[in-house]
Amino acid sequence: MAAPHERECAVCTNDFTTPKILPCGHLLCRQCVISWMDSTPDAGCPLCRCPIVEQSDGSSSDTVDALPTDFVMEALVESARVLSKDHLCCVCEDVRADFICMQCQDMLCSACTKAHKKLSVSRSHDVESVSTVTPERLAASRPALCADHGDKQAEFFCREHRLAVCSACKANKHKVCPETNYLDDEIKSVQKSLTDLTKNLVEAEQKLEQAIGQLTSRLQEVDVSEEEDMAQVDKACDRLHKLVEDVCNKLKDKCRTQHLKIRKSLCDVKTSLSYRLGKVTLHKHIVTRAVAVSPRPALIHMTQALTDRVNSLDLSADLQGEVWVKPLSSVECCQDVVRVIEDEFLMLKQEKTESKLVSQRPLLVFHDNCGKNIRLTNGNRTAEKTEPSTFGNGVVVSRDPMVPNVLYEVRVDSVTGCYKELSLGVTRISPAHLPVTRWSADLKDSVIIMPGLVIRQRERVPLPLANKLNRLKVGSQVGVMVTSSNDLHLYINGQDQGVAAENVTQPWFAVFSAGSSVVKVTALPTSWRT
Repeated sequence: MAAPHERECAVCTNDFTTPKILPCGHLLCRQCVISWMDSTPDAGCPLCRCPIVEQSDGSSSDTVDALPTDFVMEALVESARVLSKDHLCCVCEDVRADFICMQCQDMLCSACTKAHKKLSVSRSHDVESVSTVTPERLAASRPALCADHGDKQAEFFCREHRLAVCSACKANKHKVCPETNYLDDEIKSVQKSLTDLTKNLVEAEQKLEQAIGQLTSRLQEVDVSEEEDMAQVDKACDRLHKLVEDVCNKLKDKCRTQHLKIRKSLCDVKTSLSYRLGKVTLHKHIVTRAVAVSPRPALIHMTQALTDRVNSLDLSADLQGEVWVKPLSSVECCQDVVRVIEDEFLMLKQEKTESKLVSQRPLLVFHDNCGKNIRLTNGNRTAEKTEPSTFGNGVVVSRDPMVPNVLYEVRVDSVTGCYKELSLGVTRISPAHLPVTRWSADLKDSVIIMPGLVIRQRERVPLPLANKLNRLKVGSQVGVMVTSSNDLHLYINGQDQGVAAENVTQPWFAVFSAGSSVVKVTALPTSWRT
């Protein structure tokens, strides 16, 4: 039920008069929009600044008249006005009216109500207590009257002229019109269209809200990542105290700039989605309200305009591009500086012991963008097919770039059938952009080891050792490692099977794809290899 303030124009604060639906979904009086456009060049919506029209060569009145009218709100305002009048009997005039005829919309006292129900022309009318009637119910009960004869009941609807007409008009003025249907049938068709529009808008609203929620989560992850990187930078710089204070400050600035750029990008996307969500929600309210007031011939007039308007809206909630890919950490650079300074100190002391940089061992964690047929669990470390027999859609990708001389492995946890095939390799394609449905069809900047073959840059190179991927068992461990000299090695059960490809360019992401028989794999802890 529309609240009283929802029937008021936000500009003039009075009840709507010929409410116009702006492209953003806000409602304003026709005259208010005209005055606003005349007073402000290139004026947008006074509530959200959304453009009222993209281009307009005519007058402001012509432009506003081209906007769809919310006939439902217009009827609600009129019904509310009827209910707000002094409750006096329309016949007796000085007697309090306790009832109202829903069809005639006349207020009646108890005596006149009895007489109203006895008259042949009104005995079938619904007479209800004034205290229980709402503007919505009163608007919905209004009889459909002929467009040419305002006092006659409309029974048909002429699609060619978009008019509700009586049987006499159908037989005379509209007898040659190709499509003149029963009004009830037309209203049912309109109700179905409005119901479908409502469903589409609700789904779009939910998807946009979910997408905004995901962006909010990513923003939180950016904050956590920034805190972690800052802590590591501080820890590395503290080892050298004031000797590396300047380096520490520079690294912090770099880290801060990276995350500021990401945060700004995420905020821009979130703002854009919020703007679209506002338009969808406002249009959903309009359609929902129209459904609540049905049946009404006025709905037929505005249904096509609403349908065109909704179809023109962007109802998608897809996050285009990389929502957030964690940047390469600045910690490696900081550690390199520490190593250089330590080596210089050791050289001054003529110490010949080799200094080795200890880094945190990277983890193999599958990326969220792994395909609709994969469910990630155990902190995104276990990938399980939701449809075991389906081939494809079983791609899992490491979330962060690989580290040289580190083995990235998965364990086969569950299989079906005879052939336990697993393909794996490395790719330079960002996990957010990797085609998870047909990942082997676009192998640009990727090296994929498949049973019996190595595919690189669309060239198939036979590799005997890859045949060992044909019949894996439950518990088998399969992995890949890229050396510091950019050679790709295949590992099975911890044993190096040899070089699968040379000159693999950085950065790399580990890629695994389960065949039709491999159902579940788990990422294992990474390990250094020399």
